[in-house]
Amino acid sequence: MLVCANHGVVFQCLEARQIEIIPFQCVHTMNSLRHFSLGEPCPASPHAVVSSLPTMADVHAYEQHDPRVVKALESGYPRFVEHPFIKELIYFYLNRAGLEGCGAVLIPGRRATQDLVDYIGQGVSTLKVEDALFLVYFDRSDEKLSHLVRKFVQHTGCGISSRQAEDITVGHGLRDAIFEEASINLGAQNKVESDLAALIGCATKDVLVCACGMNAFYAGFRAVQEAQLAKGRTKWLQLGWLYLDSGCVLKEFLSESEVLECCYNATDTESLIEKIESFGDALACVVVECPTNPLVQVSELGRIAEAVRRCGGVLMVDPTIGSIYNVDVLAHADILVTSLTKYAACKADVMIGALAINPSSPHYGDLVLRASSYYQPAYSRDLARLAYEMDKAPEAVARMCANARLLADFLSGHAAVKKVHYAG
Repeated sequence: MLVCANHGVVFQCLEARQIEIIPFQCVHTMNSLRHFSLGEPCPASPHAVVSSLPTMADVHAYEQHDPRVVKALESGYPRFVEHPFIKELIYFYLNRAGLEGCGAVLIPGRRATQDLVDYIGQGVSTLKVEDALFLVYFDRSDEKLSHLVRKFVQHTGCGISSRQAEDITVGHGLRDAIFEEASINLGAQNKVESDLAALIGCATKDVLVCACGMNAFYAGFRAVQEAQLAKGRTKWLQLGWLYLDSGCVLKEFLSESEVLECCYNATDTESLIEKIESFGDALACVVVECPTNPLVQVSELGRIAEAVRRCGGVLMVDPTIGSIYNVDVLAHADILVTSLTKYAACKADVMIGALAINPSSPHYGDLVLRASSYYQPAYSRDLARLAYEMDKAPEAVARMCANARLLADFLSGHAAVKKVHYAG
């Protein structure tokens, strides 16, 4: 499987001369004649969240953790590639504390830090290094422990922002100045929240802007889990395929008393309703992406929501792939979680996400305060950059949709293509 241009087109090899192609809106417009070298960031910013893997051989080598490719990716999607500014800051704190040789991660906020410590158990220690910023350190030679810590940060999206790390390094004299970029600093949070509320269909008080999409998913998951466990509800249902890390959250963070079942055909509405109703009073939550990743299936959310509500469950919907610019799901969902990195942040240089609670949901009171306690707020400079980019996002998304339609039509008539998955 190959994902091009930050989740733009997925190619699945079926036979020697047949491919199955799944086009959905490609976020970044690139000149097809230009060659992007291995590891080259896009855009040319130290905060870029896209790096080039220009050939299939490079993609395969990346999946195999080939040092040639891994070393070339000095920047990239922040939850997968540790940013140079963050590495520099961690090294500074470890040396300052006499902890040379330890492995470490930086976590903003006491709640997320404690979640990490509770999840890992023995083997990790914490050190407050700045106001509301904690260094979680461990024995770097313990590969299993290092893997668990980094996977927790990856799955929950609770790591420090590259812009926050940049600001702190400048403050400590490790760097001369911050990278200059266009932004809207005055009232950025209010602007972003009001723009998102208008897009999603709720009040600004019901929107939380999170450090990233995965943090939005994790906070939503924790809020639902806490509320429903208190009612003795222990059964979770996943509809369709989920983004890998979202699926990992469901598998890794459910308690021993909770059960997860999966129905991978998100469009078989009758069977899905039958499964939902079979859970009865034990139903905790139904989780679905709309459209799904990567098969771009669109569920019949209205009927599914009715079934979930009859059973007293929560419906959590993630519209990231289609984006909140293209799909309107909050009217059916109790809670919406989404990445904003791929559309709202249309320049590919902000890692950010959002969570929204449906004010008409019967679970509103249970969810709103819990979600607020679990989410990690977006950093101020990330909000300022997003506020600037969101004004340009509608035009960019409209252009992507038009391009995706042209591509789907072209591929549908191509003799070498077996099937095209497309939501439009």
